[in-house]
Amino acid sequence: MPFLSIKDLTKIYDGQRVLDSISFDVEQGTFLSLLGPSGCGKTTTLRVIAGFVRPDGGSVNLNGILINNLPTYKRNIGMVFQSYALFPHMTVEQNIAYGLEQRRLPRNEIRKEVAQVLEMVQLTGYEKRKPKQLSGGQQQRVALARALVIKPSLLLLDESLSALDKKLRVEMQVELRQIQQKVGITTIFVTHDQEEALTLSDKIAVMDKGRIVQLDTPVNVYERPATTFVAGFLGKANFFKGSVVEKHGDVYQLKMENGHVLPFESLRDPGVGTDLTVAVRPEKIALSGEEPEGTWIKGTVKFTTYAGDRSLYRLEALGQTIEVERQNSLGISEFKIHDEVYISWDKSNTLLLDR
Repeated sequence: MPFLSIKDLTKIYDGQRVLDSISFDVEQGTFLSLLGPSGCGKTTTLRVIAGFVRPDGGSVNLNGILINNLPTYKRNIGMVFQSYALFPHMTVEQNIAYGLEQRRLPRNEIRKEVAQVLEMVQLTGYEKRKPKQLSGGQQQRVALARALVIKPSLLLLDESLSALDKKLRVEMQVELRQIQQKVGITTIFVTHDQEEALTLSDKIAVMDKGRIVQLDTPVNVYERPATTFVAGFLGKANFFKGSVVEKHGDVYQLKMENGHVLPFESLRDPGVGTDLTVAVRPEKIALSGEEPEGTWIKGTVKFTTYAGDRSLYRLEALGQTIEVERQNSLGISEFKIHDEVYISWDKSNTLLLDR
């Protein structure tokens, strides 16, 4: 039996289905990210699980218990909000102890539990400080400690890293994942940051318009996206739409809507006559100044920029713009604007998406 089971969850606001009968299961100890654009329903899903929002249909089962009608304080769920929601008049110690005091634990036990969780989040020595005396990263740790100290069965994180600058956010991703794995707590994390979801998660549920369009491991969601939306939202992708008109071995000819023909290789037979979309990630495309072996396309460099460890290219080929990312082994961009180049990629990197 899954630790958390969501079945046909529905929420309607002003006649609009914010959640459209979504279902998913989460095994105990799993870190699941709900990923999607603004308005897709990910935060509403989190708030329904927490008990802040009552669903219009469906069920939420936690550890085998139906919790739809349980008040929030009886669900034993810890939550970290985007704003952290720390009490500004309380010290770090008092903020963390608040949940334990509400449970009327003995004072000596409260002090012990607070000390342990402070050590876990590396804030020992900050007990007497107020939130305004802390950095953004330290406040985030206090909010996490306050959620964990009550020993919840489920941890919910609502874009809790989004207020941090990029460098600190990356550092906190590592710390958060280490803490989650150490504690072994089942965690659901809401984010619109693709890199964050890939870095933190055991599983990613990609949401769009109130539905889950793919739920899988980070590797599968990125390398084998189920739909055009997933391929485009999670990272960059070059899309080629058309109809398969010819096949020679593993090489297919895709006649595109603009009349150009794209040769592509695939291990999966899409079938001649099939309308489909093929996608290729920019970093999977190889560039060469000389004609390579196998299947290739000729293009012209229209734009290039240096981005430190890699160079970004925009090429004109097949009547459209194609983006390519290339590692800078020599520290400089190898190709210049107006250069003619050959484009190729391994057949395993061709993503066949439903039209």
